[in-house]
Amino acid sequence: MDLPSLYPKLGKNSWKILDAIFKNLWNYKYVPLNVISSFAKINEEKTRRILRALGDDRIVINKQTEYEGATLTLSGLSLYSLHLLVESGQVKAIGKKMGEGKESLVYNCLSKHGEAVIKFHRLGYQSFKKVVEKRDYGNLNFLVLSIRSAKREFSALKKLQGLAVPEAYSWEGNAVLMQLIDAEEMIKVKLKNPDEVLEAILEEVAKFYRRGVIHGDLSPFNILVNEEGFWIIDFPQSLEVGEDNWREILHRDLENLLKYFIRAYGIERDMNSVIKRIIGDSGD
Repeated sequence: MDLPSLYPKLGKNSWKILDAIFKNLWNYKYVPLNVISSFAKINEEKTRRILRALGDDRIVINKQTEYEGATLTLSGLSLYSLHLLVESGQVKAIGKKMGEGKESLVYNCLSKHGEAVIKFHRLGYQSFKKVVEKRDYGNLNFLVLSIRSAKREFSALKKLQGLAVPEAYSWEGNAVLMQLIDAEEMIKVKLKNPDEVLEAILEEVAKFYRRGVIHGDLSPFNILVNEEGFWIIDFPQSLEVGEDNWREILHRDLENLLKYFIRAYGIERDMNSVIKRIIGDSGD
């Protein structure tokens, strides 16, 4: 069952229980029943009944280990994050699913800013392996990593506002509310003026650098284009200039971009010249 169908099924006590689990995710793999009950101010028997119903809808996972406990599923985390956006007045109505990938789920919505999109971050096992290889998150679970991924993307977009990125409106849990861009992935479009577009993208990457942000996963799949221009999207793997390996990751971003333009349009650029253009003579 998808988020728009699940959302109206939950009542006040269900939201209290999801809130109790969410706020204790950092302390437990499975939040103990007594902790959930105490935090939600609902007696244990009633808490247990609600958790079973939530489990039937795959919103939570109930587990009996050395104690009785529960945690959110990725759907449950997304549902709770949507609830926070609704309660804060940011989102008025959720619409249809627009896209789904290995690491995210995107819905359109009606927000206080007009039509917008909500991107739900969902780091699964493969994503978890990649993220842990890149950054030392310790033994954090997928839910916490998904929340951190959303926060990282929102923070990067806020730093880059005014540049060729979607406007970021709000962040809650694993959800980022942002501007709807009516455009297609560059990989799917035959550019009329590829030389000019490449030059403009490189200039934008230089502006990102000057604001202290490296994209971290730049490719023709993460650049949207239409008749009006282009937008660079998908910043969950972004990092700040000065973080470990930022130079190598910037180099990889640029290499991915230049290889695409060579392959698709026969346009070549000298990598050393491009790097110098982005970071200047000092290299720092």
